[in-house]
Amino acid sequence: MGKHSIEITPAERDDLVARARKLAESFSAVGAKADEENQLPLELVPLYKESGLAKLIVPKKYGGFGADLWTVALVEKELASWGDPAITLSFNMHHVMVGIFRDLLQEEARTRLFRQVVEDNALISGPFSEERAGFSTIADTVAVPDGNGGWHVSGKKNWATFIEGADIVTFNATITDADGKVPEDYEEHKARESVFIVPVNTPGISIQRTWDTFSMRASGTQTCVFDKVPVPADGYGGPFRTGLIGEMEWVSFPFAGVYLGVADRALRLVRDSLAKKSLGHTVSGANVMVRDVGHIQHQLGQAIVELELAERAVRGTADLLAAGEDANWSAAERPARISIAKIAATEAAVRVSDIAMRLTGGGAIRRGGPLERAFRDARAGIYHPLSGDAVYELLGKSQLGVLG
Repeated sequence: MGKHSIEITPAERDDLVARARKLAESFSAVGAKADEENQLPLELVPLYKESGLAKLIVPKKYGGFGADLWTVALVEKELASWGDPAITLSFNMHHVMVGIFRDLLQEEARTRLFRQVVEDNALISGPFSEERAGFSTIADTVAVPDGNGGWHVSGKKNWATFIEGADIVTFNATITDADGKVPEDYEEHKARESVFIVPVNTPGISIQRTWDTFSMRASGTQTCVFDKVPVPADGYGGPFRTGLIGEMEWVSFPFAGVYLGVADRALRLVRDSLAKKSLGHTVSGANVMVRDVGHIQHQLGQAIVELELAERAVRGTADLLAAGEDANWSAAERPARISIAKIAATEAAVRVSDIAMRLTGGGAIRRGGPLERAFRDARAGIYHPLSGDAVYELLGKSQLGVLG
């Protein structure tokens, strides 16, 4: 079997999507309040665990459902479309981390972690970004040897999505010598950057509530601080930077699913509104229905095409990976080609929500309405790795023969 060979049946996929639709009802019920209060509703955590979706991506050999990339995208889409995009984005962090760790971790650490996910429904937050330059920069967080085979970790992670709801936190830190100094040489620094896994309630870990945005407000993306956090030897997960670049699909597809859901949500909201709205008496006659106006039909059709194109890009990329065709891509361009799925979905979310707002009319800008929230939430997609600009540059360099 290849890396992305599909091990679930169509019936199993349908069951997982049905679980997501049921859970989405609970997300939807609290979504507006969560957005207003800028807070992830932690009462949803036990409901999420009860749904069984915590083990969605865990391979079957470890006791999980073994969902493939397209199934993961469908589950995230269902939760975001029928539930709430920001809340979905928060729980999505767990799926991203489980997916990355299917290959990134050393086997002993992977087995131990997946056992916790399957048997205890443990949920994971994975903050890797730091204030200096985000996800793409090598960690300034340091892991100083404690003399007993473990480390003391100190540093700060921004963009710690789902940290308040997680049981486990995984993060990258640079292993230093006893003096705690980060290597000045880039290659040595990169080689020392490693993955660590600890319970979120480990002494020395604290959460700063710094999240206050206009988009994805209920995602609970706070700042996680490590102050001489003790990490035992078995908290080491292996090298980070050298392996992460080969796992970008587990970043791209869960995020793509969320933003397909945002686009689907916006399209459904505007379609339902237009289908029943009347213009009343106009120069064209009495009781003119909005759905009968030509330019309205045209723009709605544009939105449908935008969403359909994005869905086909996501599914098509998943099919390419399942067939092993990524073997024809160079290692340098692989992350960009995989990220086409995420770019297609996030840009479709922006364009579809734009069309939906215009077609709905002035009432759509009322604060807190479902379409207004979808419009705001769509804008966060450009910030998830890899960014559109990074993808375009990598692909352009590849085509011009200047990609290293």
